[in-house]
Formats: sequence, structure tokens, C-alpha cells
Amino acid sequence: MQQPTTIAEALKRRFPEQVVLVVTRAPDGCANVMAVGWTAMASSDPPMFMVGIDAEAWSYALIRETRAFVVAFPSEAMGAAVLHAGSVHGQGRDKLKEAGLNTIPAFHVAAPLLADAIANFECELKEIVQPGDCPLIFGRIIAAHVNVKADLRRLYTVASGHCLAGVRPIPETMIRPPHAPPDPFEANSSP
Repeated sequence: MQQPTTIAEALKRRFPEQVVLVVTRAPDGCANVMAVGWTAMASSDPPMFMVGIDAEAWSYALIRETRAFVVAFPSEAMGAAVLHAGSVHGQGRDKLKEAGLNTIPAFHVAAPLLADAIANFECELKEIVQPGDCPLIFGRIIAAHVNVKADLRRLYTVASGHCLAGVRPIPETMIRPPHAPPDPFEANSSP
């Protein structure tokens, strides 16, 4: 059963949702990081991310200027860093250092990778469109990197007010097609 409500009220039920860290580097060498909640895969061929970044953000200016950025999937242990990256503006400060984020060089773009993230994706700017109040940045993924610790879990926004946590599958609610590989969370699954 459904009942009419406001858009704002219905959107309160959107959680959990993704959160990523977008890493950029200015031409002078200063790197920046920001948390982004409006993100999605935009294409599989070629592989592309879409991130929504406010036009007033320093990261937005750096992406327009350098035409490159990194999208990182934060691990559950990175919650405090993600909150910091999403709470303060980066111009004139070292948000990576302030947040305690360790970096390593990327292979193809100037922006660094986040060493403790679950995965990092080097992106080249493909296009920016603005269908509403927030510019949508499309980046073609040109390289991908995963953490050697395969048991790390991703961090998500799980409630309003930027509440961050991990998310676990509930085995009894999972539905898989018959051709899917065995579920690693089922007790009788073979490795």
C-alpha cells in the first residue's frame, strides 16, 4: 500500500546510499579531497563515474582546470576522515593531512590515490552537465586499484545528518538468479 507524501519526506527513506571521496590535485601540487554522496556509475563501455559537486567547491574548480580526478571507495575505518573531508572547504588547507588520509601516487593522473580506501579509480574528465542546481561531472575511468586487504568493508551514509556506517547483507532477504556464483555469506557455500 502507498500513500501520498512530500518529496522531502519520501527521500528520508533513501538510506543507505553511497559515499565516495573525490581526490584532486592543483597545478601547484596541492592535493584536495572531498566527500561526495551524489555518485553513480554512468557507463560500462567506456566505464564512467558521475559525481555531483557544487560549482562553488574547490574540487569542482580543480577538476575543470586539470580535467582529472580520483574516485575512492572509503572503508568503514575511514568514517572520521570522510566526515572531515565533507565538512570543511579545502582551498588554503591540507585536508588530506588534517583527515589523516595516507596517499600514494596514481599511475595516470596527478591526483593521488587513497592508500587505505577499498578501491581507487583514476578518472579523466569527459563532460560536465548541469540539469538542475548541481553540476554533474562525468569521468572516464582510465585505471583502477584495489586494496590488498580483501576483507575491508565499504562505508555508506546510513541515515540523515551524514551518519556513516558499514552495511551488511541479510542472507534471508537476498535473492540471486540461479546462474549467480555461490554466496560467500551462506554457511553451506563452498569456497
